[in-house]
Amino acid sequence: MAKKSSISPLLLVGISTALLLAGWLMAPFPLFIFIGLAPLFSLADRTETNSPLLEKMEYILLSLSISLVAYCALKGESIVMALTAAIVFTLAFVAHAWVWQTLGIRTGKITLILFWLGLEYIFLKLIPESGIFLADTMRLQGSWTRWNVHTGYLGSSFWVLTVNWCFYQTFLHDKMIHWGWFAAAVIVWLGPAAYSYTLDISPISRQDMINLYKGRPTGMDVAYLARGEFVVRTAAWLSTLILLFTLVKSQTAKR
Repeated sequence: MAKKSSISPLLLVGISTALLLAGWLMAPFPLFIFIGLAPLFSLADRTETNSPLLEKMEYILLSLSISLVAYCALKGESIVMALTAAIVFTLAFVAHAWVWQTLGIRTGKITLILFWLGLEYIFLKLIPESGIFLADTMRLQGSWTRWNVHTGYLGSSFWVLTVNWCFYQTFLHDKMIHWGWFAAAVIVWLGPAAYSYTLDISPISRQDMINLYKGRPTGMDVAYLARGEFVVRTAAWLSTLILLFTLVKSQTAKR
């Protein structure tokens, strides 16, 4: 089992909220979004017990709510959508805790990443124009994400989540600093951006994604037309399979 961080939950909430706010609002240079979720990954450790699933989820909901409401308020967008997104993305942590409690330590944080991406796919399918996505933090940095013609616009969400996971493993997984994970974080962080600068193509934009999923795919890259939002679509299917397996496992254990 992962060792719980000795940092106060309220301090983790404050750090995460500040970093997420900076990441969402500093669109020209959104570096803080790559570490803003790491404290929430640490808070998720506190739910990986046999305690009630919703216990301590209020910390995660609080951080996501404050950061997303501030983001939407300053952009003149729907506060209701911000609160909805905060609740929905908190469900990724709830699902992760349930899977961890049922299946054990081997599931790791990868389920949290898959559930978050799967929920972004649901937003895309149901409310593509008003949905909130982690990839939106990269909207003014297309030079970093030209590779998304292969992954889809929401491939950037996977990028952000993966870097946050690496930084969580580096600094917050236990009381030690793990330099191997720090090296992985730097490579995963800078590698895709560096690769992007070698490409001479236009990145997929949010509007391109919306056009594709609303049936008006004009002037898009052929690779994107063929794959669509490959990353989140795959995550949604894997999330469904994991949840179904966990449900069967939990029901079997009760007999």
